[in-house]
Amino acid sequence: MKALVIGATGGIGSALARLLASKVESLWVSGRNQEKLAALAKELNANSVVADLSEETQVANMLSQVGELDLLIYAAGAVAKVNVRQMDLSEWRKVVDANLTGAFFVLKHACFNKGARAVFIGVYPELVRVNGLSAYAVSKLGLETLLNVARREMRSEGVNLILVRLPEVATNLWSVFGVVPRRALSPEEAAQKILDNLFVEPCPEVIEIARAK
Repeated sequence: MKALVIGATGGIGSALARLLASKVESLWVSGRNQEKLAALAKELNANSVVADLSEETQVANMLSQVGELDLLIYAAGAVAKVNVRQMDLSEWRKVVDANLTGAFFVLKHACFNKGARAVFIGVYPELVRVNGLSAYAVSKLGLETLLNVARREMRSEGVNLILVRLPEVATNLWSVFGVVPRRALSPEEAAQKILDNLFVEPCPEVIEIARAK
């Protein structure tokens, strides 16, 4: 099995990559931070490729290097807590590019083997109805709509597109709030729960991970 984790230097992405390292024959990891990515690849004996998800050419080149995949996990993400009337276009684009535009480029250019699974990290809609999270909410809910359409368009290719709805997870994205929710899952807990629900038959279209008790 060949797997690619995009956003592998983030909290959830790195946790998923570490769990997958012993389960797949060929592991690829991708991210923007070349130094952190190289260190992770060395630790896991994985292949690495740097790509800026806001640049279609870079995403296409990355996926061309990796080749046909059995598992793709899109764990990249960004957040900004800025009210609509104060947000500038660069802040908006940074969040939307990481959460949505990059996913579009990946769906457009990835090559999959028959029966492959492509996993995208989403959220529970009710968790993003928060002042200042307009770009995050639009991009994450837009991702879910994108997958609903692409799932129908790509059905004949035998690719399983999976949305993972996550509760709060204790990653660096919470730095914009200044505090991590008490009930937040650790990245390692979230990653393990994702993989526990991923390799089942029939393949799920949506995986919902419950909050910690």
